[in-house]
Amino acid sequence: MSESEREVWRNTKNLVGKDEITLGPYYTYNLRHTPRRLLFTLSYYKFAAKMIGENQSIVELGCGEAMGSPILSEFSSRYLGIDFDEESIAWAKRNFEDEKRQFKASNFVGTCEGTFDAVASLDVIEHIEPERDALYWETVVAHLAPGGTAVIGTPSLNSQKYASAVSKAGHINVYDHTRMLETANKHFRKVLLFSANDEVVHTGYYPMAHYLIAVCIGPKQND
Repeated sequence: MSESEREVWRNTKNLVGKDEITLGPYYTYNLRHTPRRLLFTLSYYKFAAKMIGENQSIVELGCGEAMGSPILSEFSSRYLGIDFDEESIAWAKRNFEDEKRQFKASNFVGTCEGTFDAVASLDVIEHIEPERDALYWETVVAHLAPGGTAVIGTPSLNSQKYASAVSKAGHINVYDHTRMLETANKHFRKVLLFSANDEVVHTGYYPMAHYLIAVCIGPKQND
């Protein structure tokens, strides 16, 4: 590079600054072993943020290390991320907590941390014991204001034949599209179910989807 090119690059680096993050063990594993999955996950967060819209208060139930929190919170009025895993919340706080984004370690199923315009809960329900499945949905509803929106994402039953051993070990409550629609409609007045394959979210043939995203509008408990 010429000296003038180097100077341009140095000036650009100065604009970026020195702030940095260190990935926690979960996303470090993903980046090292299944880097495509990180892309897929972030695309689902982008979709969720678009469905929720701007200037909304958001609670994320099961935020983990909160890699998606910058996307969910970018245009929100407030964001709270909750997870039972204290180590994950410690990483979330270290990397992402600020005036808008807050995090809390809590065994959230069956509790309520306040009322929000929207709930996001991606890659969570498949880790909930089937006998506590109804309580999970009740928890989602309890956090929502009247007319609020919940975005629930989970790997599909069809995807499990292709899932890694690590993924399968943690998936104890896997949904197909029929069950997702039936369950979500019990708790919400309007449910829009989307499919996803890799990073593409679409309205295609449900049985071929590797991931399901339910956009749930208007909790019935608040009617």
